[in-house]
Amino acid sequence: MRNRYLEKYDRIVKVSVVGKNVNRYIARVVKEHIHIIQLIPVSYRCVHLIMKFSEYQKLKNIKSVLYQVTILSYMGSLKVKKKFKSNLILLFFLLLGLLGLIFLSHVIFSVDVVHQNREIRDLIRDELRKENVATFQFKKTYDELEDIEERILNRNKDRLEWIEIVAYGTKYIVHVEERKINQEKEISGYQNIVSRKEGVIVSIYAKSGEKVKFVHDYVKKGDVIIAGYVTLPNNSRVPAPAIGEVLGEVWYLVKIDYPFIYQETKVTGKSKTVYSICFLNKRFGLFDFHEYHTYSFKNRVLFSSFIPFISFVRERQYETVVYDEVYTEDMVKGKTFEYVSDKLKKDNSFIKEISDIRILSSSSDEDSIQFQLFVKAIESIGVAVPLDVNSLSHGEEMNS
Repeated sequence: MRNRYLEKYDRIVKVSVVGKNVNRYIARVVKEHIHIIQLIPVSYRCVHLIMKFSEYQKLKNIKSVLYQVTILSYMGSLKVKKKFKSNLILLFFLLLGLLGLIFLSHVIFSVDVVHQNREIRDLIRDELRKENVATFQFKKTYDELEDIEERILNRNKDRLEWIEIVAYGTKYIVHVEERKINQEKEISGYQNIVSRKEGVIVSIYAKSGEKVKFVHDYVKKGDVIIAGYVTLPNNSRVPAPAIGEVLGEVWYLVKIDYPFIYQETKVTGKSKTVYSICFLNKRFGLFDFHEYHTYSFKNRVLFSSFIPFISFVRERQYETVVYDEVYTEDMVKGKTFEYVSDKLKKDNSFIKEISDIRILSSSSDEDSIQFQLFVKAIESIGVAVPLDVNSLSHGEEMNS
């Protein structure tokens, strides 16, 4: 019994036989033991035969001037071979183009360093060049990028907190955070403690030097609060570096628009790694059978084509829960005060506390309330500036 499925992949042709009496011709074909897969009558003078190419070769040996035998089409592997030969040049250039795309997709054409400090950006670019991470160089694997990040951090422990190199297609985006080390400033020579902004003094602690301003005094920017000298009983002044801390009450005007409907996203603590294919703005997770309803993520591009909207990435997903809250006007007021207090203290490390917040004006619409606030803050207002000891009165006793 013949396997019809395998016959589809055999060397098969479709043959046309045209003559005076095709039935007599077919009888002769059968007599010659030529196998016909399928016989398709067309008319009394024409018939189509489907047979293997090897059987067609035998058919050609039957000599007859009364019948015309021609191949109409090729089928099975023979058809593929004919198509391949006829489109060989096209296939060659398609293959060449594909190889070119694959090659170019593994080359970096742009490296961007994201940081506000120009010195840090220049430092990172120099470090990346040392690691051969630059434009027109081949892309690194995920593990190689991890090793490069670690080496750069080890070489710059005093300046860098962390670094992350993320590949987007044929582009590297480098995120970096500068290390800020809080160190007490070394005292060099003599100095005054002056006010760095206007305000009212609420406390003064002078470890060295002499107070020239006192609690409840109003000071402007640049006013000396702790002088870099000590006055002796004979009214002479002995230079001494001013050391201490000054807290003052300062004021801010804040404009803020706070919504009635507030949405907050919190991380649950659950996380997982998912491999995804990204196409345009859509992502398709592979074997992700337990998808998070909402989540945040960090991803690494493992492979990207030259076409920028197709990539294969590894995602680290963090499950989140979204809370929606609807506030009344009184609740919005309280939330606004809390937000302003936290925001000011976060943005200004000199602020110790927010002592008072008052509403100067407010207006509202369907979505939010607009406030103009007057804020009182207690913050460190003293800053050290160098002192020229020659500026002290002549004739006074100067002891070093």
